[in-house]
This record gives sequence, C-alpha cells and structure tokens, in this order.
Amino acid sequence: GVKALVASTLNIKPVMGAEDGEIIQRAKTIGVKKALNKLVEICLEEVKNPEEKRLMITQVNCPERAEIVKKKLMAATKFKEVLVFEAAGVSSMYANDGGVVVTV
Repeated sequence: GVKALVASTLNIKPVMGAEDGEIIQRAKTIGVKKALNKLVEICLEEVKNPEEKRLMITQVNCPERAEIVKKKLMAATKFKEVLVFEAAGVSSMYANDGGVVVTV
C-alpha cells in the first residue's frame, strides 16, 4: 500500500525482466522516458547475435512508446526481423496499461 503510493507519487517506473521463467525487477527509474531508455539499454547488453534474432515488441495501449523502443533498438543494432504487437487478454496483465514488453 504505502510503497505503491510512494512509487505512484514519485512517478517511479519499474523495468522488469525474466530469469529462469520468473518475472523479476531489473531496474527502477523516475519517469517513462528513463524507463524506456533503461529497457533498451538492458536489451542491448543482453542480446547476443541480434542479426540472427527476431525482435518482438508488445504494447498495451501505447503504440508511441513501442515505436520509441523500436527506433532506439534499431538505431543501435540490426535484428533479423522486427514485429510490433498490441497486447490483448491475459498478456496485458504483465505490462498493464501503457506498458511495453520486449522479447528477443
């Protein structure tokens, strides 16, 4: 309760990831712009041989944020294929409204 109130008041945005099938917090930032930049930074650090991989970006009611992430990643490296999706159903609970999910 209190933690969520403070995070909301300070505009703290978590950057989540997955490790061994478990969703974990990778970072937290103040503001959406910094969170998107951190997401891109983490992707670039972790993806090996991107030219052989497919980049998939899923967004929840925020196509402009997905486009920002796509442009930043494509400016830094090249992927075999890039797909952008709109989340629906159960998958939208992982990102919530306004969230972006990147899968490589």
